[in-house]
Parts: sequence; C-alpha cells; structure tokens
Amino acid sequence: MGYESSKALTAAQEILFGAVDLDAEGKAEFSEWDLTVATWKRNPNRFGCRGYEAQYPDHKRVMMEIMGTTKKENPIRRGWLEKVRQNTYSLTNLGRTEAERLSQKGKTGGESRRSPQAVYDAVAPLYRSSVFRKHSKYKDEPRMWLGAASFLQLTSSDPQHLRDRMIATEKAIENAIAWMDENETSVIRRGVSGSGEAISRENLNQLQDFYATIKDRFADQIEAITKRLK
Repeated sequence: MGYESSKALTAAQEILFGAVDLDAEGKAEFSEWDLTVATWKRNPNRFGCRGYEAQYPDHKRVMMEIMGTTKKENPIRRGWLEKVRQNTYSLTNLGRTEAERLSQKGKTGGESRRSPQAVYDAVAPLYRSSVFRKHSKYKDEPRMWLGAASFLQLTSSDPQHLRDRMIATEKAIENAIAWMDENETSVIRRGVSGSGEAISRENLNQLQDFYATIKDRFADQIEAITKRLK
C-alpha cells in the first residue's frame, strides 16, 4: 500500500498491512501463521523473536494484538479483519478502507484521492438490506430483533461479535460520508468510472438515522447480549 513509516503505525495497523500484503497475493483467507510472517516481514524489530528478530517471527506477539479483547486497537475489534473459522482470517472492506486511508496519509507531495471501491463495498450491504428498505416505507419496521440482527449482519449471538458488527456498521457509514467530503460530491459509486448503483449522501444520512433507531429500539436486547462480556 505504500506506507513505509513503521514508526507512525500502531501494532494493529502493521498487522492490518500484513493482511493487506496477503490479500494482494491472492489470499482471500489466510492462517494466523501466514499473518504472523507477513507482519514480521514488515517490522522484524517489533514482531521478531527476542534476540533473533531478523531470523524468526514471534507468533505470540502478533496474536496478542489480535486476541487481546481489551485492546482499543485490536484489528478484529476495529472490524479490519474477520475470523472466518478457527485460526483463519480474512481482510474486510473496512480494513481495506483503513489501509488505503493510512497509505494516502503517509504519502508526501501532490494530492491523491482514495478509491471508492472498498468504501462502497463496506456500506453497500447496509444500503441494500431488505430491512433498511422496508423501514424506509414502514417506520415501525423492524419490529423484531431478528430484523435488526439481519441488518447488522450478525451470524451469532456472541457478545463480542455483536459489538464488532455495531462498530463496523457505524464506521462503514462514517467512512462513506468522509469519502464524499474528501471528493466534494454528494454521491458514491463503486467504480472510478461511475459504475455501480449510486448511494447518495441522503441515503447515508438515512442509514445513520436507521442505525440510531436500531440501537434505541432494541437497547434491551443489545444490553442483554453484550453484558455477558462483563
């Protein structure tokens, strides 16, 4: 991605770029050991085995960042990576968006703009959600938690998964609005040539309002699930 200033990156951000490297190699899914090696190659001093930094990666050091649920910058908690099954992860569209943002931030000289693709792909499932579309016509929808869970793209009732999906939902909408601000436009499409169904700023504002409605209407259910983390 072109961001080489490791000193400016947190450990979680460097792990994100390790995942980006693997994704660029065509690995849509990768093991935790793949991720350890890719991250270590980017910064052996930080992620190398103590005393043998240049020779061997420290798997525990990388996994500490991923498995540490209390870490604010945990790449899973931030929605940058997704655990698809045991010991296996994938890069999310939110992760691609964040990596591109960091890459642009690290470039000097000349103005460059982020591609809309990852930003669009992160927010499009929310905009296309049948639950959101139904709410646009009938404000009392969804009436059941099942509908809210569908909009949030929940696959289980795990409390951390719920928190992760809520963060990812909020950030996907915010990133799309930020992209519009950066490009001084009121619409976003997937391709640079204008391909893909257009999503307007009004649509994004409606999504924000709907997300706020979900949190308010189903506050008891959300609390009942997330309190199990405490």
